[in-house]
Amino acid sequence: MVSRGRRIALVLLLASCAFLLSGRLTARQATVTTFLDRYAAGQFEAVVDELGGDLDFEELLKQLKRDGPGWIDAAGPELRERRELVAVTFALEAARADQWYQWKWIWLPPEMKAIGAPPGMVGGSYQPFPILDWRPAPLFIEWACERLRKDTTPRPIERWWQLAALAVAQRSEDVHFLVGDPNIGRGTGAGEIGNLQDEIKHLDHVSARFPSEPRFMLAQGIARPQWPEDAFKAFGALLGDEDVGGEAAMRAGALEMRLGQRAEALQYFEMAEDRTRDPYVVYLARFFTGQIRERQRAIHAATEAYRGAVAAWPHAQAATMALASLLFDAGRRVEAQTLAGAMLAAKPPARDPWREFVHADNRFWPQLVGRLRAEIRK
Repeated sequence: MVSRGRRIALVLLLASCAFLLSGRLTARQATVTTFLDRYAAGQFEAVVDELGGDLDFEELLKQLKRDGPGWIDAAGPELRERRELVAVTFALEAARADQWYQWKWIWLPPEMKAIGAPPGMVGGSYQPFPILDWRPAPLFIEWACERLRKDTTPRPIERWWQLAALAVAQRSEDVHFLVGDPNIGRGTGAGEIGNLQDEIKHLDHVSARFPSEPRFMLAQGIARPQWPEDAFKAFGALLGDEDVGGEAAMRAGALEMRLGQRAEALQYFEMAEDRTRDPYVVYLARFFTGQIRERQRAIHAATEAYRGAVAAWPHAQAATMALASLLFDAGRRVEAQTLAGAMLAAKPPARDPWREFVHADNRFWPQLVGRLRAEIRK
């Protein structure tokens, strides 16, 4: 039997090894100021590659909050705006790198025993509201947004930054960050949170600074599928907008389809095609039309809708396979095989808008971050 003293020594030895190993791992991670220096020097892809590694993003966020302001001011007032743009754009890159690992946690506290419980309280206990705990990714965005909001009047480049931030936020698939708890008023069983003071509501900040920006107005509707009346109101206000009217109609149609209102959905999809030539929107309007027609057993109409979707976005998997399936069932097997073969042979594979539908403005990320990087290079 191992003596108590030896057990204690072994525990201390293991703890020391863990501490030293932790120190070595931490030492290998670059400091946030090193990242900022490299990003400022135009080493964008190298920084992004390193952010894709096994990093401690909580530590990185802690350093950014502590050391970021000093780094921004270190080169004097003439370079302050450029260095601030470096810092807030780096924050977006970090958020994007970490967002699919951790975004938020919802903690369910243990049941609480009540003294003098009121009638109807089962077992004399109650379930407290869940607790929202934001992880580093959304807090990177909020730190940067808060810095930019210190300027009373937004600089022109902030519009591009806010559009890029929206792209990152929508990619998270979390409406909570954008507009608040979607379960408010539904009780603990639905996951309604109790710490409302920790809400971020990012779109509130953005809309206050850019009240007439149509993509931010569209985002209000996209973020509210749980509140269809609010979503339709947001989409309806934009139907006449020359920039986003087509997408507003397509997304209104998608929501009607989800609610089982097929006739209304088809009207919106037809409207979408009349208002835009954006192949992303046209593809989705035609693909969703095909889905409705197929469910209605209108096979010819469904086939033509899917064919139109493939024409708008060649080799997209959802519409291509839907079309090939209908052609196969109709005995047109050579045509079906040709379509599927061309889809599989496409290099690189087509990025199907249907797969990105839920991520909304994430499709603009390459252009938006490219615009920010170009400004940093000046």
